[in-house]
Amino acid sequence: MKKWTAFLIALVMLVSAGTVIAETATSPDLYDLYDATEAGKTWIGTAVPVMDGVAVASPVGLPEKVTMLVIWDGSAYRPVSAALPVADGKVLVLLHETDGAKPAIPAYDFLNTGIMPQTGDLMVRSGDWMRSRVNRAVYDAALITWNGKEAMLLTLSGDTVIGSPVVTTDGKLAGIIMAEYAEGVNRYVALTVPEISICLQEAAGFLDAPETDNRPEGYQVSMEENMVTFDWSGVSLPEIKEGEKLYHIVADSESSYLNYLEMDENTTATTMLLTPGRTYLSGLAAFAGVPDDLPQQIAITALPEAEKLTDYEFKSLIFAIAEMPENADETTMPAPTTQVTEELLRSGRACMLSSTSYQVSKKMEGFSLLVALTAPDGSNYRYESQWYYDPEIMGEDEWYTSMEETGLLDMLNQNGYPDGIYEMAMYVDGKLADSFSFELIK
Repeated sequence: MKKWTAFLIALVMLVSAGTVIAETATSPDLYDLYDATEAGKTWIGTAVPVMDGVAVASPVGLPEKVTMLVIWDGSAYRPVSAALPVADGKVLVLLHETDGAKPAIPAYDFLNTGIMPQTGDLMVRSGDWMRSRVNRAVYDAALITWNGKEAMLLTLSGDTVIGSPVVTTDGKLAGIIMAEYAEGVNRYVALTVPEISICLQEAAGFLDAPETDNRPEGYQVSMEENMVTFDWSGVSLPEIKEGEKLYHIVADSESSYLNYLEMDENTTATTMLLTPGRTYLSGLAAFAGVPDDLPQQIAITALPEAEKLTDYEFKSLIFAIAEMPENADETTMPAPTTQVTEELLRSGRACMLSSTSYQVSKKMEGFSLLVALTAPDGSNYRYESQWYYDPEIMGEDEWYTSMEETGLLDMLNQNGYPDGIYEMAMYVDGKLADSFSFELIK
């Protein structure tokens, strides 16, 4: 999407520096969202501006269907060109044109990463259909993990609206309210600035992907849960130049690497176990060396989010990064670690530990096992294996695998570990068995 190149450039500046994009004489505030129909505009919520042409909102409370979503930026109604669901659908990144004009309501500057402000320096600001604004004081704030993401648990002076910004007294954005906490009164969960940055990076991944599926005629992609088959038996293959080889390429739209298979006349299809909830690009291309780019003609395949695994009364008891002690023998089990350090992951002692329970009357085999590791930069790494149910161990089916042997860390060990929150998820036959997140300690 070439029209959003400026957004991508500004995004890099924003998430890397956490500083001011543009100085302005007026104060940041909320944008108002409307559904524009032939009968007029209907107010449906608010959004938090994070840069010119970009705002963040919560889908909670918004109508499932709108005729045309528009933003009021303080001086004009701006049609929303794209509403990108990120963070597993919990956040919307809204893109809108500015026609080169400076919005009357400027965007919020981000609070510098690593700063946890005092509660007296925070407030939560919400709005209503009359464009009124209500500020709530923050009585208490604590860092927590919410749905695998870094968040703040806040106690406020009164109720507020999901999607409201958490703002410092000097006008910087410290977070965005994403959910009401189940326990207590006026308690809410807010995503922190690092997580908002990750949401913007995820949105940028959507924009950086090709706009349309322009696969060659005869190229087919089929899915059974997360088992995906790519079939090019019906494609008229291009002629290749001397020194070139023809490859089938598959790429996660948010990852920084390519999966490729050298083709020959006897190979007309391949099957891969891919990560649910991710979007993949695939196609055929000729290269003289190692493939380093996507084909010009690609198929876009979006895998749906995985259902939770409940078959056979399945329960996950433990799913964690564990450490194998030095000088351990064959009977030693690794112990879950409370902190995941880069030193541990590089040491060869890190293991993936799982313990589950289920109810079956006979041994059943032939199920797929996929463990996916997602790094803070969005890159997703996969480990494939097999799963079986066994009545002899169904009360506690415990196993572990060296992280080194899974290959999940190969590219991270080579290219470096990004700062931020990592997430691991385990899928059995395409259903989510368990997941957890951790912040890497350098």
